[in-house]
Amino acid sequence: MSIEFSHKTVLSTKELFRQADFDNILKCVHCGLCLDNCPTYRELGDEKDSPRGRLYLMRGLWEGELELEAEVIDPLNRCLDCRACESACPSGVPYGELLEKTRGIILENTQHSLKERILRFFLLRGLFRYTNLLITASWILKIYSASGLPKLITNTILAKLLPQPFVFQQHLLPKCSGKSFKRKHADQILAPLSIEDKQEGSAQIRKENLRVGMFSGCIMDVSEAAIHESTMTLLRHIGCEVEVPGNQSCCGALHVHSGDRKTAREFALKNMAAFENRHLDAIITNAAGCGAQLQEYHHLFTEATAENQKDTRSAADWKNFENKVTDILEFLSAYPDLLANLPWSKDEDIVLYDAPCHLLHAQKVDENPRKLLNSLPGVKLVVLKESNWCCGSAGIYNLVQPELSAAVLNRKTESIRQTLAQNPKASTIVTANPGCLYQIRAGVRSNNIDLRILHPVVYLAERLILNRS
Repeated sequence: MSIEFSHKTVLSTKELFRQADFDNILKCVHCGLCLDNCPTYRELGDEKDSPRGRLYLMRGLWEGELELEAEVIDPLNRCLDCRACESACPSGVPYGELLEKTRGIILENTQHSLKERILRFFLLRGLFRYTNLLITASWILKIYSASGLPKLITNTILAKLLPQPFVFQQHLLPKCSGKSFKRKHADQILAPLSIEDKQEGSAQIRKENLRVGMFSGCIMDVSEAAIHESTMTLLRHIGCEVEVPGNQSCCGALHVHSGDRKTAREFALKNMAAFENRHLDAIITNAAGCGAQLQEYHHLFTEATAENQKDTRSAADWKNFENKVTDILEFLSAYPDLLANLPWSKDEDIVLYDAPCHLLHAQKVDENPRKLLNSLPGVKLVVLKESNWCCGSAGIYNLVQPELSAAVLNRKTESIRQTLAQNPKASTIVTANPGCLYQIRAGVRSNNIDLRILHPVVYLAERLILNRS
């Protein structure tokens, strides 16, 4: 990527970075425990491509010892932002927050290639902002997939003749619906569903239903429809009233990861307005990346920018919103008795579990999803070898850094092979983030591994027997 200093400001690098809170960078004691947990460091072996090295670069910018130039910026852009380093760090360095603030300053004060500016304008600031554009794009991809062209490209001699990143992108295509989930259910209050054959005394149904709001996101709103529908089905069957605010928007995670904090703040304010004043007990997410972003909105409003000064939301307002945001697997696991009362299939099955980075490292949700899946009758859950290792998706990282993303995915694919060799009867891999689902599904397909890749809620809904005779 070609980067030049843009001279948009007369401020020095030190003055630019002093506008944001970077004091937490001093928590790093350079112990190096993060190194072995960093996918890019393990692939490239360069200190600059490790969390510790990148923190050195960020601190150099903050203290005015380094300038915004390619030698500094490129290693920061190569970071997956998987945040595995945060789980390994004994000092509690908020690496992800620091990196994302740094990328925000870089974006505002450097000049990028025409190709990247066009991509950013049409994709991040255009497509993800407007539901009608997302529906149109979903229809186009749905027709393209139905045409058979992706299979023609991946399953014939074309796979060897065409550029490999383009071939791999055919495997990445989501299952597009051409419809908007939030528009289908906009602002309805969907009542709990009853199952006639509940066993008496096996569980106590609450007297007052919880009311939850569902976050639909952007890409997920128009693709992989089974994930949202399964989420809603499970919530209603454990006794929840469900609302899907029609005026919600993209979470802004992809924007934050790429440095576009201005657009992300716009989405944050829109989502706050969409979900507040609905008397919700929880805001349910089923995408690990979206959930992590919603839980960290307050980070976007710490910079001393003009638009922040206009915002009337207090820190307490953001914290109240963030505290309601809960991943669907974490939410369901809090009601084991209600789940046990549902009619589950007892057919035996072996399922492999992958832990998405932003569920494990960002939201700190680890044990409960595994407990939930393990509790299903007949199901043997096997945690993938290196389940906590990034798959290389990382938002749109697999599009902007395809070679490095592919190298990281190769390690994940090898872990799948090794786990499958020990559990040859496994049928399915479950992973709770759409980007991971697309990436792992593409890795499995391109390596001819015979496994289904599903979101855990889709697998859970499949196991429900809702029409007993």
